[in-house]
Amino acid sequence: MRIALVSRGWWPSIKGGSERFISKLGEELSRRGYEVIGVTRWFRGDDRPEAPHKLIIREEERALPLISSYVFSRWAAKVVNSLSPDAVIVNTYWGETSPTMIRDEIPIIAIIHDVGLLHSGLAKKHKFRHALRMRALRKVTRRVDKIIVPTKRVMTDLTQYFGVEPRRIRVLGFEGVEGPFKRVLIENECFDLLQVGRFAPNKGQLITLEAFKLVTHEMPNVKLWLVGGKGLTSEHLEYLERVREAARKINDVLGRKAVEVVVDAPDVSKYYELADACIMSSIGEEGYGLTVVECMAYGKPVIASDVFKETGVASEERAFIYPRGNAQELARLILHVYRNPEDALTKAEKGLEYARRCSWGRVAEIFEEEIESVMKSKTR
Repeated sequence: MRIALVSRGWWPSIKGGSERFISKLGEELSRRGYEVIGVTRWFRGDDRPEAPHKLIIREEERALPLISSYVFSRWAAKVVNSLSPDAVIVNTYWGETSPTMIRDEIPIIAIIHDVGLLHSGLAKKHKFRHALRMRALRKVTRRVDKIIVPTKRVMTDLTQYFGVEPRRIRVLGFEGVEGPFKRVLIENECFDLLQVGRFAPNKGQLITLEAFKLVTHEMPNVKLWLVGGKGLTSEHLEYLERVREAARKINDVLGRKAVEVVVDAPDVSKYYELADACIMSSIGEEGYGLTVVECMAYGKPVIASDVFKETGVASEERAFIYPRGNAQELARLILHVYRNPEDALTKAEKGLEYARRCSWGRVAEIFEEEIESVMKSKTR
């Protein structure tokens, strides 16, 4: 059986959760004997996309996001139509319109990781782009044969805002994760805090930095690692520069390199191993939170904004939760974890139990079930 996977970004060219998801799904399906063909793009200068199966790559220079995305969607649909796969799985993002241009007889499964644009003030700030994204998502949800989402929260948004029938949606309830699935810690003289995530305004690195400033006078040995991809848009790149500048100012005041900003790290695992605790400061636009589970898979205490309680990946039992955007409360929880290691490790153990249930193999099994289902429905 031939399966096409369409995604604007692919790991490790773009180091984001959705890119990691589609690449791992491709690997699992390929390992199970399917002929998998990835259809993606690559911005020259970035790491080249990699996969154990075939990739068809459109090489591009960085351009205006809306234009570049539209051009990719048209090209990807043309490629898929020429391949005539038995089924196609599309990473939809917020405006991936290739499904609307793929032939009707080809079954399509859409992966919708989140619809944060429905709630986010950041997304709504750009009114024209927001309107285009809403229109694109509405058309895509009507065209595809099945939609797979990580959580019930995403399903609720799709049914409420776009009128998608619940029977057309499959909720995973989790995403796959890699890790040692045991506590791993590199001991050193510092108390290392880690945040992993693309450098983008919704990820909240600036909030983490604000909280970090508040705890340094009580934690003389504390160090913060901000690790993530630089993103695609000029807005993301500008945000990254703001993060770097804020980190530089903190380091200058403290007279030491207390904050490290690591961009496009080829291997994130060593930072997870180093961390004494992980921070996830997103303020919105999240559908699940793969990096939260990755932290848990290394047995680390997690301090997460309530965004991740909403998505279901974090709970009071397995993480410390604080109100999004509240740097003072985040600082309080950092100090609590520092001063109460037994409490922190108790939560970390619960997180580890949860991470062990998040299998890429199970993710692939669910997609196999849905591929078979949509193929049958097309032949009726």
